[in-house]
Amino acid sequence: MRLRSVWTMNMNNSLLMTIQTVAVKAWALKHHSSSHTDDYDGGDDTTSDSEQMVNDDMMRSPLYQGALVTLGQTILLLMAFAVIVGLTQDGLQTLLQILSLILPQDSHLPATKYLFKKLFKTGKYDFHVYCPKCCCVLENNACKRCHQDFDKNELMKNGNFFFTLPLIDQLKHSLETSNLGESLNYRKTRPTNPDTISDIMDGKLYKQMCKDSNLKKDYSFSLTFNSDGVPIFKSSSFSIWPLLCHINELPPNIRKKTMFLTGLWFGPKKPSISTFFRPFINEMKTLSSVGFEWCSNAKIVKSYVYAIICSCDSVARAMLQNIKQFNGKFGCNWCLHPGERVEKGKGHVQVYPFHEEVTERSHTDMIKYQRNVGTGENFGVKGPTPLSSLPFFDIVSGFIVDSMHCIDLGVMRQLSTLWFDSSFHKEPWYIGTRANEIDRKIEQFQPPSNITRMPRSILTRAYWKASEWRAFLLFYAPIVLKSVLPRRFFEHFLLLCQAVYALQTTCITQLELFYASQHLNEFVLNFETLYGRPHMTYNVHILLHLSDSVRNWGPLWCYSAYSFEGCNGFLLKLYNGTQSVPLQIVTSFLLLKEVESMGKVLMQNAHPRVQQLFDTVVDGFNATKPVRRVNGTVFFGHGCSRALDLYEKDAVEQFLENPVKDQAIFYHKAVYNSQIFLSINYRRKLKRDNTLVRRSDGSVCQIVGFAKVESHTGCEHALCLVRKCVSKPRLFLQGYFGESRCQIKHVMSISSEFAELTVLDLSQLSDKFVVYRQENSCLVCLLPNSLERD
Repeated sequence: MRLRSVWTMNMNNSLLMTIQTVAVKAWALKHHSSSHTDDYDGGDDTTSDSEQMVNDDMMRSPLYQGALVTLGQTILLLMAFAVIVGLTQDGLQTLLQILSLILPQDSHLPATKYLFKKLFKTGKYDFHVYCPKCCCVLENNACKRCHQDFDKNELMKNGNFFFTLPLIDQLKHSLETSNLGESLNYRKTRPTNPDTISDIMDGKLYKQMCKDSNLKKDYSFSLTFNSDGVPIFKSSSFSIWPLLCHINELPPNIRKKTMFLTGLWFGPKKPSISTFFRPFINEMKTLSSVGFEWCSNAKIVKSYVYAIICSCDSVARAMLQNIKQFNGKFGCNWCLHPGERVEKGKGHVQVYPFHEEVTERSHTDMIKYQRNVGTGENFGVKGPTPLSSLPFFDIVSGFIVDSMHCIDLGVMRQLSTLWFDSSFHKEPWYIGTRANEIDRKIEQFQPPSNITRMPRSILTRAYWKASEWRAFLLFYAPIVLKSVLPRRFFEHFLLLCQAVYALQTTCITQLELFYASQHLNEFVLNFETLYGRPHMTYNVHILLHLSDSVRNWGPLWCYSAYSFEGCNGFLLKLYNGTQSVPLQIVTSFLLLKEVESMGKVLMQNAHPRVQQLFDTVVDGFNATKPVRRVNGTVFFGHGCSRALDLYEKDAVEQFLENPVKDQAIFYHKAVYNSQIFLSINYRRKLKRDNTLVRRSDGSVCQIVGFAKVESHTGCEHALCLVRKCVSKPRLFLQGYFGESRCQIKHVMSISSEFAELTVLDLSQLSDKFVVYRQENSCLVCLLPNSLERD
């Protein structure tokens, strides 16, 4: 996933003057100075009035006579391209030299990387060097705790440093220079229902916090934060630990893209939480008590900010809470289950057998245990944690059960090992001998474009990513294992499948939440009976806490680690070589945000092709085809202009209740609400299926095409031509495990026959399916939501 942060900096007159000034000097050097332009120091950035007038004309004039692009737009396009593709310094220098040879002599584009990079100013960041013994931040080359002097240069070589990026600056610029401030109204304008949970704002703890803090005030908002280790070299133990966060009150499609980098740890060891998180905690104390002011629609407003949710894996969670890990006694982050050691293979493992009654941890008790470390039983607490002082952050409930690590990379991967690993060939659940049969069935699935990765062979499961395990759990396994896995194990698995699906849906009713919790309890209760005590792992145990996370903070997609992991992957693309890696990442990250900010000014009134190319480069997706936008719908391709036939015109006019012109433009590919839809006549034969959709009334339709029609009054309409399935979808799976009846409502059987043509607005296409085609029928699996991306 490409990171699409909306940290856009305020492109004021002084910044524009700086760009213009350097451009003039670059032009002067290119045409009048000697060849030693790399030694030029840039001089004074001030300009005279007459020079300023020339500069302004230069930045807004074409790059050369007859060009579609201006000098300023060219500079932005080149820098965005260099950052996104990870162009090296030498590569950038070579690119500029090539362009200097190709472009006419009247071009003002800088010919050297030195002058080119001087056109940009990155945001603020702070550099901290810490003591290698106690991890205390050095002051004047000395550690106050160890009372020892150090050589900072030597510590930097060893990786004893980290960066912090002031969060308040990022928030202020984002809110002021984009539509982010207006998007905060989503909390008030979104549809709500007291009996359903559809977002974080419906969570019990969020509502309670609104009563107890300034979060209820207009323009105030909260954050979800994350930190996890990311290896950067295959031949070294060095890794980065980014500290990331996003705003919970933004609309979901913006929320996942709006990522703020507030810290970056680098080194061969895990970060010291008290050192690395201290600047973030101190800043959050200010933001929650004093707040910060910013300009919204020419009006000064104040926002209070609270960090309320932490999404991370089990290892990082234990570090942040400062308790024992899951392989130690009392290693659960949410309850006081002691666990026990049992034999497994040639060693011992920590397991968590099902207990009817286990005491839940509480914030108050955790603080008490932290203070009493060394004086008695502290139930796994190792000592104080700085997160205890984070305002309004619950040290227990503030941590959620992350579905990516707990379920996808946890329980689902564990189950596949039990089912397919040959070491369990004597067990009643073993189905490894039928792997080839399962693979043949998996190959028949056609996922929509919402699922990034195509299904792969079960024999390659060691290389599967988290999103592939999620797709296997929710869509592939319920179908391919139906007649393969022994019945009691299969129906037991269905309990997990239905519960996880329900907790990841866009909107969860209280009744659905109750049944999901019941199914998870039944799944964990019987796991030991079916698979044995040595397999009662920590991930299986914390399924019991999954429903509480949803009850407190909303559906699982709201705070899953997928968006954070995607951002981590993007950060790895922002450096070249092995020197000054964290500095490269920080400066490249800030530089890209500067490019986006400058684009708000320099891309105004740009030629449509120039604007489209800039959006393509910055957003990191391939949009080389021509596009046409009509009322929120994007049509791809040139389109085919022809007259509507009698059936089409009748259907269109019946839908619009108005006469339309005979001529229309037809397309086979459209994007609406960030979702891709294709017609059955799309010329490329794809392994995916974006043609079957569910209407808002629950019926299933097949897309025949898209049309841009025009009424006699001149109003344009973007319409979708579909054929409705002749029969209603039918449930395909249900099981009975013990006293629990489990219906897999998202897996349905439909007919392969479709009725006459009808017309819809694209807003009526609510969901897409994973498709499994058979000879006389078709199985479809409904996606739980369209908001979570891999």
